[in-house]
Amino acid sequence: MPKSRQFSGPLLPGSKSTRKTESKKSRMTRLKANKSYKPTPSFTKQMNKYNTTNVEKKIIPMTNYLNGPASAGYSDDLPCIGLSTAGLTTGALSVLVLQTGRQLTSLNAGINTVTGADVCNTLDGYSVLTGTGGNRLLGSYAKLTSSYINMNITMDPVDYNNEIDDTIDNACPHQFRVIQVKARRDKMVSPGNQVASYGVPSLSTNLFRDEAGNAKGITAQCATQDMFTWFVNKQFWTILKDERFTLAPTLISRTTDNPIMFNTNGKSYPNSRFKKYWLPKPKTKVRFESNTVNDLIKNEIVDFNYVVHTIILCKNVSSGERASDHWSVQANGATQFIDA
Repeated sequence: MPKSRQFSGPLLPGSKSTRKTESKKSRMTRLKANKSYKPTPSFTKQMNKYNTTNVEKKIIPMTNYLNGPASAGYSDDLPCIGLSTAGLTTGALSVLVLQTGRQLTSLNAGINTVTGADVCNTLDGYSVLTGTGGNRLLGSYAKLTSSYINMNITMDPVDYNNEIDDTIDNACPHQFRVIQVKARRDKMVSPGNQVASYGVPSLSTNLFRDEAGNAKGITAQCATQDMFTWFVNKQFWTILKDERFTLAPTLISRTTDNPIMFNTNGKSYPNSRFKKYWLPKPKTKVRFESNTVNDLIKNEIVDFNYVVHTIILCKNVSSGERASDHWSVQANGATQFIDA
């Protein structure tokens, strides 16, 4: 009868005892011989995290809509636009749209055409110069590590030379609604191929659903209060942010023949609001292709929907029928990436 083993347990290949330890060299030789070996998911995740954290990152800047010298690359702040389609008076509802990407979508460009004003503005943030050196892309692929927008909404005090109505409009608190959305992937089809009764994602026609379930947009005929109560239309849009706040300008005492007394019911509202928004990024690498706009050649992402719309709506708290176009926005941002 064969002698039983003193220690139990599985034996290593070629071993007669469980007490024998495997050397590092032997283990590497065995793993190389095993062609089916693959790193574990946790190991892969840790290595990807390490590479993302430690590899040198490059930056794609967004447009600097800040009040600075044009020679240094600043484009000044963006004034709000008063709409003529909401409420009883023009400007009772004011709006401004920031869109990521180098070019406005055809539908957003159409809003500017219909309103005759720059309601929608591009931020870029997803295109790089061709060539090499600095922050330029090497090759055709990159991994986006982060993307963000800085946005500062400010109430602008204005001297109306004793015009009482205009002064009251400016001094009253203003209610804001900031909506950040991205078109649903299954709805992003060309305008000629969509189902006629549904359409494609459009800020102008189907950003909201009204009380009757009908699709409405920012250029719809409506009351000023409507766009502060309507739900965002999830049939077409993925909601990233939807928040509200109130701002009021700083009141400065001035000696005039017709002094005005303001009563804010004891409430003090800030005159500006700063927000930092982190934008969605893909989990895998993205591909860039060259594209020429205004004779400037840049590489742009072609396999990831990077277009995010930030819609800023504002109305005056005085029943919503006084002018609300007394604010502006400063914005910039950046996208970080590593060559892949």
